[in-house]
Amino acid sequence: MTKEHEKKENRNGLFELTVKVVIINDEKKVLVLHRSKNDPISPEKLDLPGGKIMIGEKIEEALRREIKEELGIEVEIGSIVHYIDWEEINYCKGFRFLAFYQNGEIKISEEHSSFEWMEIDEAISKFKDNGFEKDKRDTLIKTKEYLGLKNSLDGWKRCQADFENYKKRQAESQKDMMKYLTEGIVMQVLPVLDNFRISTEHVPEDQKNSPWIVGIMHIQKQLTDVLKDNGVEEIETKAGDEFDPNIHEAVGNDERAEENKEEKKNKVAKVILHGYKMGGKVVRPVRVQVG
Repeated sequence: MTKEHEKKENRNGLFELTVKVVIINDEKKVLVLHRSKNDPISPEKLDLPGGKIMIGEKIEEALRREIKEELGIEVEIGSIVHYIDWEEINYCKGFRFLAFYQNGEIKISEEHSSFEWMEIDEAISKFKDNGFEKDKRDTLIKTKEYLGLKNSLDGWKRCQADFENYKKRQAESQKDMMKYLTEGIVMQVLPVLDNFRISTEHVPEDQKNSPWIVGIMHIQKQLTDVLKDNGVEEIETKAGDEFDPNIHEAVGNDERAEENKEEKKNKVAKVILHGYKMGGKVVRPVRVQVG
């Protein structure tokens, strides 16, 4: 009889699918079962939860049913970590899953006599490398390899995320630094622009078109354009506007308006010094007299 015929004889016309699961708790320990001493096939052998997939059952449905029947607990089903093919023995195939314990008191069925939580290396060493326990041992080894790869991948993802966060922090820090430096330069330029304004505001009419005055006005415009290009905008304020403490700084009252206090109350009487914003933030309030 050929080996192929022996295989067919061994399976007796039956094809079986099984599911087993490595359940891990919060302490990273795995659940190991002990078969009942009355078990007709594998008495007192070490085991993992699971069993046969019934006709018409989906794989995950079968796994949840077996866990409920054998343990009475809730788990979160993870990935398939191993695939078993026993065609040379009895034409049986199996899927081996990883799952994570969630809640519920473990109440083992009559199939098993006891259970215990073990470190995965300890569990691997307890299972024999032959017979009934071999595929469970192989499954534990595959689970350990899978978890090692997963932890490495998670660690790499964390490193990548940390690096991305670092780059964002550096970009924000550089942005803040540039903003701080720009604001500092602006605050040094504004008094120069103020002096230009004071000078050009008192130029006699008959001299406004002289080359010297035209040159001064051109320099003043250049300074204004430089500030604009760096996000600095003048706070528009004129006499008669409502006084706003968020953008105005009162430096005195208009004595001429004393007789009309009620009418002029909280009104800008005169702009003393121009104010500016940068990026929506007031870098210098408008200094005004309040009427």
